[in-house]
Amino acid sequence: MAFDDPVSNDQAQPDPKDSLKFHLLTNDHHRGYMISITPSQVSLLNRIVTKTGLFQTEAPTICNFIMTDAKSRKLVNLTKKAYDNAMQRIFTHAFRTLPGAVSESTQQELSTFSEELFTWFDRSGNKKIRSLELACGFTVLCGGSKSDKLEHIFELLDQDNDSLVTRHEIILFVQSFLIILMGVSSSFMHIDGTSSGTDPASVARAINAGTEWATSQVFDALKPKDDKLCFDDFADWYTKGGYQSIPWLELLDLRKWVLA
Repeated sequence: MAFDDPVSNDQAQPDPKDSLKFHLLTNDHHRGYMISITPSQVSLLNRIVTKTGLFQTEAPTICNFIMTDAKSRKLVNLTKKAYDNAMQRIFTHAFRTLPGAVSESTQQELSTFSEELFTWFDRSGNKKIRSLELACGFTVLCGGSKSDKLEHIFELLDQDNDSLVTRHEIILFVQSFLIILMGVSSSFMHIDGTSSGTDPASVARAINAGTEWATSQVFDALKPKDDKLCFDDFADWYTKGGYQSIPWLELLDLRKWVLA
């Protein structure tokens, strides 16, 4: 089953002069956050994905490069060295899709971005990140539609091959996506107008609170047997109104912001 697109082109493609803004709803008394991503950050991502060829590479290929050091699809940690090796595999492959050599300035931007990306996912500060979480989050930067990416993510999370994913696995995916979005954001504040800290602990609280709220919306609405759901049920819920709860999921499609 594919997702029907609930968002019009006018809504999905912000004016390039304006910051991209979206609500991240939560259960706390602030009710959530307003997240802003400046045009300069969007331009940076555009250069990262277009000048490296990443936007022409499909998610399954990229995820395989990330997961290849894991002996199974369990929550295996990647050291910084293993992460660097995965990035090397990814971009060596992506570069082959380009008509010419990658410029030195692009390679420098890519190196800086890759270092920051590891820091975003290393939320405990122990120099290790979860390979499955990184693979899910990295799909944001790949080519392909939102529907194709989500279908692959469900396959990636389905570790016992029963075509179902658990609440814990949905939490992992949502967290991974929000880690990327918060990492590239320029600012965020509470929806009620009060300021929010921008330190790592505050960012982590926002990600965790947004993840908890989003996951509860899905499972409270569907009430799946054994707390497991399939891709088709999730797609149906999202298309029939779930997109109003988590509109930022539209950003899985690069064409709606980075490539707009």
